[in-house]
Order: sequence, then structure tokens, then C-alpha cells
Amino acid sequence: MSRARNAFSRGAAPPERVTTGPGRLDTQREDADSRRVERLRWALLATAAVAGAACVGAVVDPALETTAYVAVVLVGLVCSAVLWLAGRSRSTGWRGWRLLACTPLFPVLGSGIALFAEPTDPLQVAVLRWVPTVPGYALAVLGVLTLVDRSRLRTGRRAVVELALFLLACLVVVQLLLVGPQTRWATLHVDERLVLGAAVVVTSLTMAAALILLGVVEAHRQRMALILLAGAVSLTAGRGLSTAALLMHAPGAGQVSRFLVVVGLALFGLAVFADPGPRPAGPSRPGTGRSTELGHVLPHVAMVVAVVSVGTAALLGTPPSPVSYAGGTLCIALTAVHRWITARDEQQMGARLRRNEAYFRSLVASAADAGLILDPDLRVMWASPALDRILGEAAPRLPGEVLLDAVHPDDAGALAAALPSDAAAAAVLLVLRLADADGAWRWFEASVSDLRDVPDVGAVVLHCRDVTERQAREEALAGIAFTDPATGLPNSAGLMRAARRTLAEQGEPDGGTGTSLLLVELEGLADVREHFGREVVSAVVAEVGRRLRATVRGDDVVARMGGGAFGVLASSTAAEADQLADRCLAVVEQPIATSAGIVDLTASVGLVVVEPGLDEEELFGRAALAVRAARAAGVGSSCRYSDALGEAAARRDRLRTDLHAAAARGELFLLYSPIVSLEEQRVVGVEAHLRWRHPEFGDVPEAEFLPIAERSGLIGDLQRWALAEATVAVQTLPSAGAPLRLGLDVSAAYVADGTLAADVQTALLASGLEPERLVIEMPEASVLDGAERLSMDVSSVRLMGVHVALDHFGAGGSSLATLTRLPIDVLKLDRSFLARVDRDPQDRALCESVVGIGHALGVDVVAEGVETPGQLGALCGFAAGFAQGFLISRPLPLGELTALLTERAGVLWPGLVGQR
Repeated sequence: MSRARNAFSRGAAPPERVTTGPGRLDTQREDADSRRVERLRWALLATAAVAGAACVGAVVDPALETTAYVAVVLVGLVCSAVLWLAGRSRSTGWRGWRLLACTPLFPVLGSGIALFAEPTDPLQVAVLRWVPTVPGYALAVLGVLTLVDRSRLRTGRRAVVELALFLLACLVVVQLLLVGPQTRWATLHVDERLVLGAAVVVTSLTMAAALILLGVVEAHRQRMALILLAGAVSLTAGRGLSTAALLMHAPGAGQVSRFLVVVGLALFGLAVFADPGPRPAGPSRPGTGRSTELGHVLPHVAMVVAVVSVGTAALLGTPPSPVSYAGGTLCIALTAVHRWITARDEQQMGARLRRNEAYFRSLVASAADAGLILDPDLRVMWASPALDRILGEAAPRLPGEVLLDAVHPDDAGALAAALPSDAAAAAVLLVLRLADADGAWRWFEASVSDLRDVPDVGAVVLHCRDVTERQAREEALAGIAFTDPATGLPNSAGLMRAARRTLAEQGEPDGGTGTSLLLVELEGLADVREHFGREVVSAVVAEVGRRLRATVRGDDVVARMGGGAFGVLASSTAAEADQLADRCLAVVEQPIATSAGIVDLTASVGLVVVEPGLDEEELFGRAALAVRAARAAGVGSSCRYSDALGEAAARRDRLRTDLHAAAARGELFLLYSPIVSLEEQRVVGVEAHLRWRHPEFGDVPEAEFLPIAERSGLIGDLQRWALAEATVAVQTLPSAGAPLRLGLDVSAAYVADGTLAADVQTALLASGLEPERLVIEMPEASVLDGAERLSMDVSSVRLMGVHVALDHFGAGGSSLATLTRLPIDVLKLDRSFLARVDRDPQDRALCESVVGIGHALGVDVVAEGVETPGQLGALCGFAAGFAQGFLISRPLPLGELTALLTERAGVLWPGLVGQR
């Protein structure tokens, strides 16, 4: 196929014959059949025309009688061939035509036998012709009756009466036509009477079969049945007249009989071309049952023809036989019986129809669902009684009204698109509203049935169910699902729905009014709950929601997101959104009067300007980043989302993802900061610092990735890795005096996990490091935590011989009074505590006091972050003990630290290593 397309694209001529699918092959086959049938029709007509001309010539010239006789035989053969060949393509029931195709062969056989036997007695000629012909008539009767389904022939008593009436009427007419008056019948011998009587019977049976076919055949096949009946009448009349002419010595009747036989055979052949075949049974085309009105009129026509024939013969002076009179009388009686049976059947059928109608009418009237029948123009033709109970007095006004004009205006468009016009109706459920007598709109759920192709309906049927109460319940549930019960404002789902609708309607930015999303997170609710209880918190939140609702425009959406968070979806420009954020902060920070007293709150506000292409997840994600940035800037602040915030969030997400396997990829490493003794001026210990060199971002600060590790649950893995690496590494460091101590920071989140003691023991056993050389530097919050498990962990570590240091003392809310209760061995002063120790006498006095308290408590004091010679001099002045910082040495890799300790024998002082 692709090669063919390429050939056409290059301008090549298409092939004359292209391989096609089954549909095209079927079409070609049908065209070939049509051409063959057309050739058969013309062959039959041509042969009949030639035979008719021969019959006319025989009348003019008796010498041509043999030619005419042969022409009649030839027409019979051609008719048989046509019926055989064309009959199989007419319909699936081609068996009847095949049987009829055999019937012309029997008279031909009889004529041939009579022609070659050359009998001299007319009676012998008649016998030779009729003995082979009688089976042909039997086949003709059987073939005619098999042209229709047998179920159409089974109509009970009426069928028997019709068969008797048709047969009797045919007998009367054929007897008058072939035998004539009683005087002619009396002149015949017994054997002649038998032959002529047999001819009357078989021809009557054939015509009766044709009449029965015409009475029961489908309406669309009546044209074929009429042609077949005309052919049967002409053929049987011709055969009968030829026999009568032969026995009664009437040559003129014989000439007419040949012409009638030719016409009958031609009509038999043409009938097959007029047969469209039975249609398949279906809901709109039942395959059984009697035919149309013609089936009811035909018995009366047969009776009239029989009576008129008898009366005409009597008026013309050729009195019929008593048998003919009796036959005509009996036809009248059978017609009366047929009419009585028909009337009785109609009465019974009418009674059944009335019962069925009453039954279905009661079903429709008692049904809870309503029904509407629409014409092709969607005009209401009928409405079920159920609508009277639902719509009241408004229901009778629906018939005659276009449904699109009767429904709610908002439903008309969708209804017009869903209801069928020329196409078949789809199996869908429609929702529409109709007004009741009070003008209130009732909700209906309607299913559509397209019955326009059903003759008894010819319309579109709507089955409607009243769902007004269900709709009300759904709206109530939707109100509950999208409403915050405490404030009456939309909840987070309601705000999400509004945001989704806004994003769907958002067009390209044109510099005009846009849309902004503000997230307001209250600060201070925890204190209110702790001091005043939940009821006061609920009242405070409700008041804040009322204030925010009063601050924005009427069409803006204010929603409670849960807890102390509110969302505002406002129509505003970026500058207006900033002003709205300030107004929201102002109304939140106004004092709130409650039953428990005055409550003061503040908030953090993050805002996002809605941009085209955003979805609701991205929109709310940006708002969350803006709120976080506002909280980091300080409570009472607002922050607008920017690309920098998005990039920072993307960086955090990337670091969180890559941190999982950073140790396995060899990206983590340790730096060591020397700790010197101020008295000895040499290194007595080191502090290990965890570092991460990201392949894309480079060196990631410890202050950046450790909080990420704490939030993602990786802090324990990182601390265990650092503990194992540092305890092994410190074993390799040279020492001129006592072995160097190793200090290692641990975070509060790691300490809270409860694995500190086990991890320390594992590291010590794996590395062989003496416990006294390890110093675990813990934040003040962990040491002061009153949890029993944490206290046990700290105690367990100290019982191992490991020292515990209080890290960053003086950085926050440290209290000197707590030093007496802390289970520590080392006190590390924060760099902020030493910032002005060389310039501010008060800071110097405070620092000297802390150092003195430490010495009095028996703990070592280490000054962190020594960066200037003045700070170092001040610390040496009041004998601080130990110091570390950039002035002494920056954190070094293990190799550089080993070289430094080897070269200087552990002696390290700023004057000795000035560049460091």
C-alpha cells in the first residue's frame, strides 16, 4: 500500500485493477448477477414475442401450426431455465422458484410424447398430454405455496375456509370455461369426462394456490403474487382450453389456448424478476402474520367472480349445470362463514387489544417515572399521567409544545445537542428541568429511545425520572463537602474547585485585571489554645474569617484551609494583590475580643499571581512556597512568589532526591577543624564536619542539606556514616602528646531517634577507638529535654566513657542556671558569644564569668569561632582553656591535617601558620 501511495505521489497512473476488500467484491458480484438477470429477462421476452408471433401466424396460416406448437414448447423450456437461474438470486427462499422451474417441463414432456406418438384419437392425444402434466401441476401448487413462510399459511379456521372458497370458486369458473353448459358435458364419453375433469381440478388447484399466495404474501411482494396469479390463470386457462378444444372439436379455441399458454409462461418467468424476496424479521418488520387488506378482500372477490360467472352463463342462454349452481351457492355460504370467522377474530383481537391497552395504561398511569413522546421536530405529542402528579396543572399544557421551549433555558442547549434529529439517538442520560404549577423547576433524568423507524410509533420516546429530591440532597451534600462548618466559608476543596474554574477561564495576560491567590497562615493560635481552650480558638478563627470576608470584594473567594490557614482567590493585579495582603495582615493583627479576654494574633501571607498554563497543583504549591518565605522573613510579613523561590524549591527537591545515595556514590566527605589548647598552643583534638560535594551544584553547605536530611528521615544514616568514618580516621592522626580527641556534632532530630547509644557503641567497636577520645556534641535542646528515653541515651553514652559536650552555648536562650543541671563534660561557647569579647567590657566580663563557672563545675570550655587576634588574646587573658576557629585553622581534609600535625609536631598557633 505504501508503494502504491508513492507511485501516485510521483505522478504514476493508477493501475486498472486494484485489490479490494470483501465489500467491493460483494458489490462486483451483485453487479454481475444484475447483468445476468437482465440478460435472462430479455431472453424470455424475446422468446415469448417470437412464440406469440408464431401463434398468430398459425391462426392466419394453418400450415404454421406445427411451428407454433414448437414455439410454445421452446417458451416452456426458456421459462424453466429462467426460473431456475434467476430464482436462486431472488431471496433465501429460492426453493419455490426452483420447484416452479420444473413445472413447464412436464407439459413439454407431454407435448413431446403426443407429438412423436402421433395418436389419431383426440382422447389419446389428451391423455398423452395430461398424464405427465398432472405431476407438474402438483409441483406448481407446492412451489407457489413455498414462496412464503409456512407461518403465514397457519391462520386457523379462516385459512381452511379461504382454501375451500378459493378452490370452489376456481372449480366453478374453470368448469364453466372448459366444459361449458350442461348440454356439452352430456355429449362427452366417460373417459373424456375423466380427462377433462382432471384438467379442471388441477388447474383449479393451481389458481387456488396462487390466490392463497396473494392473500398471505407480504405487502412488498404482492406485485410478484399478482403477476404469478395472472400467469397461473392464463396458463391453466390455456391448458384447459386446449384440452377442451381437442375433446370437443373446437379448433378456434385451440389457437387461443396456445397464445394463453405463451402469455402464462412469460408471466411466470417475469414474476421471478418482480420478487424482492422476504425481508428479515425484526422489531419493526415482523416475519409472521396475515398480509394487508388484500388478504381480507380476496375471498369476497373470488365469491363475486364465481357468482357472476354462473349468472352470466345463465343470462347468455347456456344454462350451467346444477353443480355450477351449487358451487356458486356454496361460495356465497363460505363467504358468509369467512366473514363471520373474520368478525369473530377481529372481535377477539379487539378484546385482547383493549385488555392489553388497559393493562399497559394502568402500568403507565401507576408508574413513578413519566414518559414523553416527541415528534421529529421535538414537539411533545403525548405526556404520561405521571407528569400530572409531578407538575400538577402544568402537565396538560405540555402536549403540542416544543420541548426545548418548555425546559429551563440553561438546559435547552445541552438538550438540543443530545436529542436526535436525523441521526440515531445515543444511549445517554439527559438532565432537564420542567416548571410545575407553582413555577418551581423540577429536575428530571431522562433516557432517550429513538423509535422513529418503528411504524407503530414513529417518534422519539423520553423516559423521565423525577430526581428533584435527589438533586436537593446532592446540593446539600456538596454544600457540606465544600463548606467549613466553623466559619461558613468554603473549605480547601471549595477553594480548589474555585481555583480550577478560574484557571479554566484564565486567558492570555493583557495587562488588565488578573487573579491572585493569597494564603494567610495565622501565628499565635497555639498559645490561645493552650491558655483559653478550643472554644475560644474556634471563635477567634470565625472572627478572622469574617474580617477577611469583609476585606475582599464581593465576588472574591475566601476559604478556610484548615487549622489557622485561610485562602483568598481575588480578582486583582499584582500591585492590588500586594495591597490586599497588607490589608489582610492589618485586619488579622487587630485585637480580637473573646469571652476569655483580648487575643492578639499575627500572620504570614504568601501570594501568587495566576498565570496562564498553571494547574491547581502548581498554583497551590507556589502559594505554599511564598508562605514559607514570608514566615522565614518574620511573622507579620508577606511575600510574593518569584522564580527564585521556585528555583530554590526545585533545588531542595533535587537535593532531597540525590541525598539518598550520596554516600554510596562517594559524594560525602569529612573536614576536620583543629582544637588547640590555649595553654600549650598545640592541637589536642579535632571536630569532624560533614560535607557534601554534589556533582551538579558543587559543595553544598552543611546548613542547607542537614535540615533536608532531617525532614526526609535521612539524618540517622548520615550521622552513622560520619561517626563510622571519623572514628576510623582519627586513629590515623599523629599526636605528640596525649591522643587527639574527636568531636562530632549530632542533630536534635538524630538524638530524638533513640539510636545514639547503639550507634556510638557500634562505631567504637568497629574502629577500636577508646571511648574517652570521643566527644559527642549535642544541641542544648537535646540535653535539656526531659524525656526519659533521651536522658537514658545520654547517660548510656557517658557510662561508656564517651564525653558529652553542650554545643553552641550562648547562641539562643541559654541560661547560666541550667549549667548546674546539665549532664555534660564540655561546654562550647558559640561564636556569637565571642563576637565583641575584645571590644565590649560587658561581653568580656560575661564570657569570663561563664568560663569561670565552667572551670568551677569541672567541665572543659572550648571557644568556637575565634576569628581575630583580639578574640584570641582576650580568651588567653582569662584562661578559657581551648579554642577553634578560622584564625587558628580552617577545616582541613584528613590528608592536609595529617601533614600539618606531622610537620609541626602538633604545635598550631596563628603566628606559626599565618596564612591559615
